[in-house]
Amino acid sequence: MVKKQPQLSVRSDSTTQWFRVTSGVVGGILLGLAGLWLAWLLLHQFAGNAIPAPPAPPMIGAFPTSPTDSQLAPLTAEGITLGHPSQTPALSQQQALLLASQLEPGAASKSKTTGAQYVLLSYPDKSTPAAHPNYHDVPTWMIVYQRIPLEPADASVDPTPFSRSSYDLYVFLDANSGKELLAIQV
Repeated sequence: MVKKQPQLSVRSDSTTQWFRVTSGVVGGILLGLAGLWLAWLLLHQFAGNAIPAPPAPPMIGAFPTSPTDSQLAPLTAEGITLGHPSQTPALSQQQALLLASQLEPGAASKSKTTGAQYVLLSYPDKSTPAAHPNYHDVPTWMIVYQRIPLEPADASVDPTPFSRSSYDLYVFLDANSGKELLAIQV
């Protein structure tokens, strides 16, 4: 005698069917969103500056909002004037800050505050022979490292103490290539 095994019945009630349809729809939506995200990443990776990036949030208290309205006094004393650029930079603010921190690691690690602003740099060379290249309305990222502590001097070499305890460093990077154009310590 062959013993008959009970067969499992496949339930096809409406609840099971509803869960299958719902999970299929949710899965399709998630796959669609993942595809859109991947397309967006690839488009921004390979399109470069064809698609404008969203504006970076302003850094509070780092700089005047319009450098043409109020020039920075230490830079004006050096003969540097700043303008407001109309085109979009090739480098992002984050890229400029990263490059500047690699070029000036001591200032980047020791400064109390750091800021960046996209400006037009004008720094005419009026000396003979030329002390620096002549810059006129060059689009740059101005990176400012503020309140960098001065290292105390060796008292055995120079017993005179410093008149101040910190300094600021202004680093100007070409907004298209990332090359350091100028660094001014004040």
